Amino acid sequence: MQNRLLGIHMIVQNEEHHLPRCLDSLKHIGTECFITDTGSSDRTSEIARSYGATVLHARWEDDFAHARNISLPLASTEWVLCLDADEYVTQGLEELLNYLPKVHKSITRLRITIENRYGEGVEESVISQPVRLFRAHQGYRYKGRIHEQLVRSGPCEPVRYEAGDMDKSETYIDEEHLLVETEPLAPLCLIHDGYLDSAIAEEHKPRRNLKLIKRELQDDPKQPFHLYNLGVTYCQLGQIEQATEAFGESLRLTELHAPYRPTLVRDYGKVLVGLERYEEAHALLAVERHRYPSYADLHLLYGETLEQQGLEERAYQSYARATDCRVALDSDGQRNSGSTLDASYVTEAGSDSYRAYTAMARLAQKRGFLNESAHLYGLALDSMSVYAPAWAGLADVLQQSGETDENIAETLLARCRGIGESGHGDLVRGEMSHPCAVTNEDHLVHVIHVLAGCGAYEQSLNMLDSIARSARIHVVDRIHWLLCANRVSDALQLAEEHWNAEGMDGVSMQAEHRMNWALACWANGLRLTETFLATTYPEEKDVWKVMDRLLHQLPKEPRYMEPESEEQKLLQWGRQAQLVAEKIVQQAIKTGQLTLAEQLHELRAIMMREHQGTSVTVRRELASLLYCHGYTLVAANILIQCMTESELDAEGLFWLGETLVAKGYPDQALSLFEQALERIPDLQQARAGAAVCYLQIAMEAIRQELVRSPSAGSLAAQHTALEQRLRTAEGIPWRTMFHAKERRNQLASGTDFPMHDREG
Repeated sequence: MQNRLLGIHMIVQNEEHHLPRCLDSLKHIGTECFITDTGSSDRTSEIARSYGATVLHARWEDDFAHARNISLPLASTEWVLCLDADEYVTQGLEELLNYLPKVHKSITRLRITIENRYGEGVEESVISQPVRLFRAHQGYRYKGRIHEQLVRSGPCEPVRYEAGDMDKSETYIDEEHLLVETEPLAPLCLIHDGYLDSAIAEEHKPRRNLKLIKRELQDDPKQPFHLYNLGVTYCQLGQIEQATEAFGESLRLTELHAPYRPTLVRDYGKVLVGLERYEEAHALLAVERHRYPSYADLHLLYGETLEQQGLEERAYQSYARATDCRVALDSDGQRNSGSTLDASYVTEAGSDSYRAYTAMARLAQKRGFLNESAHLYGLALDSMSVYAPAWAGLADVLQQSGETDENIAETLLARCRGIGESGHGDLVRGEMSHPCAVTNEDHLVHVIHVLAGCGAYEQSLNMLDSIARSARIHVVDRIHWLLCANRVSDALQLAEEHWNAEGMDGVSMQAEHRMNWALACWANGLRLTETFLATTYPEEKDVWKVMDRLLHQLPKEPRYMEPESEEQKLLQWGRQAQLVAEKIVQQAIKTGQLTLAEQLHELRAIMMREHQGTSVTVRRELASLLYCHGYTLVAANILIQCMTESELDAEGLFWLGETLVAKGYPDQALSLFEQALERIPDLQQARAGAAVCYLQIAMEAIRQELVRSPSAGSLAAQHTALEQRLRTAEGIPWRTMFHAKERRNQLASGTDFPMHDREG
């Protein structure tokens, strides 16, 4: 028997993949359901009828409001809930049915909570609380061919409306009305995933939206609401510069009271930061964060802008301000009376909690406050126990603090046990728990991956102490970790067991996995097998054969080795040979097989000698790869050798200068930064590095003078002023970022290439 309290109204077109999930989440309440099909060519209508829905057929007229209004007069229920096929209920449906009869008759519309997913991660979502519930036969209808607005017939009344078929992260209010009436929040939660990155990449919906928005703008070119939505659509299409122009024009025309204005400011700020236009972002957010003081997203964006400008202390304060926006909800899902948060704000999940805490932790770690950083990463995980950046950050700061890998593992496991015992950690204001419950085994597997991510490969492998747990870790990950732990015999054995059994071909095997197998063979002093060669692409097979043969013929002085075969001579000019050789050197460095990396690099130099140019160029490229993976001393030695033979490029000069700054030689570093700027005048990292060196040199000169003249008060004041400027300059993100994995490599020298465990 259908209930007469709540009815479902939808418009659909070719939704056979999404519709069953949506209707499954509703079917147990036996409610009235109208589905307006605007021209499906698949099984959408058939599926809808199988769920007992009344299907209405209508011609698509490029007008969402027209389609959505068709079913409204047919409602026989007291309340109407408007949904789309790419949404589904996750919680609160039974609570909603108990809640609706208690709603006062004067209230005619209600908000619900929607988690709009834009990625596969549980934290990759935007939370909105739009009006989707309204009383039937109270004069409500939709208006607008796109981003249809809920309006009401009769006397002019403030009415909230929302984007009906775009990104459900936006909520709006009809601009014809000047007042805003706050609608209660109903206890219903949905997930919307129709705008995942994978769907956006296909560009069908954004291009459809773009066409309709442009038609609206033809009628009213200066309508700020449509200009705003034009900017959103340009973002979805990857046309960021056009989006910035549209957002800017919309903001110029939008009145301060417009309810979509806070979201417009947020989106405009995001694109400015994304384009690295920090001065403009600063000017915008410095004002708007005061206009919307409880909007966490604006404080988070402002903090990011300040951080990029080197104002780290102010950035930290802004991130902290975002956490102050966190709101407590009462048992009915309503705001507590003491809360200052405006629930109409569209907010990225975790902006007022785990994202802000993680940003604060990162800054604290950068400034050397390691205990505070670890505490803040812990607060982030208290808010979202599966937030990967916080897990990685916690492991990273523990490693930087000098903790052993065993202690790092125990700390991470202890936090997992705490999550399991407390049963919380995944819920934040307005957010919903992930559909998949996290088990203890899930936590253990997660910790193993986190440890590997911070370079604790041996510890990760040691934790794989049961067949069941090993099965949860993909074999290709285990092969990679064994290589990185220098257990090359075990890596080869596992690789051959796995891929010999799989019988994989070149199409199904990823390039990185193939390279790991080859490295395991070569690290054990073995030639590539026919089984391995069978997995390579036909156009690459000869390249692998020649590399394999030359590697095992490589003399002690490889740079004097000359090509010996017509096959090799042909490969000298092949782009495919260059790519394979370059990638395999990168993978050897990534896995820590530096002896092989050096040999393969020399082999690449031989193969590409005539085509590539001087050997100095190839060695500079090797130094670049080594430096980025944290082998700074090895890279510096190579760069110095290159300097004796030829000029360095700007990148090499910068890296040598950065190394000297770290060692406390600002004078020599300054000379290198200036040479880099002569080659590339707009190399911002070198410019910031030079500024740091100038300040350090000036401060040292003043310090020496103060030793001679302690009473010179003006010098002390200048020293203090320079210290502040130095903190700002150091705060600018000009240094190469090294994390735990790279820090482990920084002490390696050219003579410390790891020795493999080859037997015999």
